[in-house]
Amino acid sequence: MILSKNLLFRILAILMILSVIPVTGCGLFYDFDRNENNTHKEKIIGETGQDGDISLEKDNYSNPRYEVKEVIDGDTIVLSVGERIRFIGMNTPEEGMYFYEEARDVLKMMILEKEVWLEKDISDYDQYGRKLRYVYHDDIFVNLEMVKRGFANIFTYPPDVKYSEQFLEAERYARENNLGLWESSKIDVVSIEIIFDARGNDNENINGESVVLENIGSEVLDTSGWTIKDSGTNIYHFHSYKFNPDTRIILFSGEGKDRNEGDEKRYMFWNSQRPVWNNDHDTLYLRDKQGLLIEIYNY
Repeated sequence: MILSKNLLFRILAILMILSVIPVTGCGLFYDFDRNENNTHKEKIIGETGQDGDISLEKDNYSNPRYEVKEVIDGDTIVLSVGERIRFIGMNTPEEGMYFYEEARDVLKMMILEKEVWLEKDISDYDQYGRKLRYVYHDDIFVNLEMVKRGFANIFTYPPDVKYSEQFLEAERYARENNLGLWESSKIDVVSIEIIFDARGNDNENINGESVVLENIGSEVLDTSGWTIKDSGTNIYHFHSYKFNPDTRIILFSGEGKDRNEGDEKRYMFWNSQRPVWNNDHDTLYLRDKQGLLIEIYNY
């Protein structure tokens, strides 16, 4: 039987819709529209153009393509050839942390069992033997998209800083729109100060580093389930403590025993074996027991 052109077009349209439903209807709430509120125009990879956009040349499609065999978490994948790839410029929550599953699952939706291609910056491998790469699928710059949609925070570490400005812009967009990791807690009365550069050798004076939290509100806060995290993977878990108004918590990076210092200070200790805070730049994320962001501190 010969189908009319109209009927053929209708069948093709239905098939196209059915092919889209598994992506947009699986409960992961993002369509990855390249144009929606996107101040960073992606084209596919390459050198930065004069307008600040990443200019992605079509002939780069001749680069090798690799199928993604496994998504380990939101920033690490395994290719079908066996290579482990660690995404450059971003960091996602570790297992057991707030938003870990969401970051991992959305990355699966984007690239699992699909072809990607890779771009190297300066470094080839990290200390765990994973290749450090920017990852692309079709016209999606995956590293950047994870940051822009709030599934990752930026983690730029020299010398791999080729797209650091674009990552900053993407994170700013996510924060301004309270997306993902940037959803705010109802607690908004904690001020933060960091002493990040200890006197002398940081490795020999770990307790020269400290974080000072102050309750500037009028109500008692319970710190049970709170966390402090840096821009990498260092994380401190608070026990239950009645954080009174006009009092301070001083969290030292090194070893010690938690104790009160008068009525206005509580000394706490991270018990880290090495310095936590970078001397040049870092970010502190303070979250409540639901994982929502109480405060962020950049320097």
